[in-house]
This record gives sequence, structure tokens and C-alpha cells, in this order.
Amino acid sequence: MITAPLSEMKDKLSAYVKKAARQDIVITSHGRHVAVLTGFANEDEYLEYRLLSDPRFQAIVRRSRQEARDGKVTRLEDVE
Repeated sequence: MITAPLSEMKDKLSAYVKKAARQDIVITSHGRHVAVLTGFANEDEYLEYRLLSDPRFQAIVRRSRQEARDGKVTRLEDVE
């Protein structure tokens, strides 16, 4: 992870965007951590981010986990 001040980010944004494809960059302002720049190495990473950030998808995951805890699932071994 890289840490960079906002003033430097403004001057060298293109370079930091390229670096962000490999690792997150923490942005500071007056010495305080204020943001994170996250890049995507490819389209699949971007789509995964979008999916995992979607509240509708999160609701499906929560509901599915609850159904599994309640035993309301069919085990793979039971599927013919």
C-alpha cells in the first residue's frame, strides 16, 4: 500500500492511477488519512467490485446465508 499527500496526487494523478491497478493508495490531507484510490487491473476486477458493492447483491447473500442457517437449502449431494 502506498500513502501519498493529496497535493502530490493532484500533480501526478495519471501516475498514481496506474499504480493503483497494482495496489491501493491511501491519500492524506494535512497528515490525515482521508481516502483510498483503488484501481482495477482488468475488467473482471471492476465487475467484481461493482457486484460486491451492490446492495441488492448483498441482500441476496444475507438471505441465502440465513436460509442455509435455517436448513432451507438442498445439499449438492442430494441433487440427482
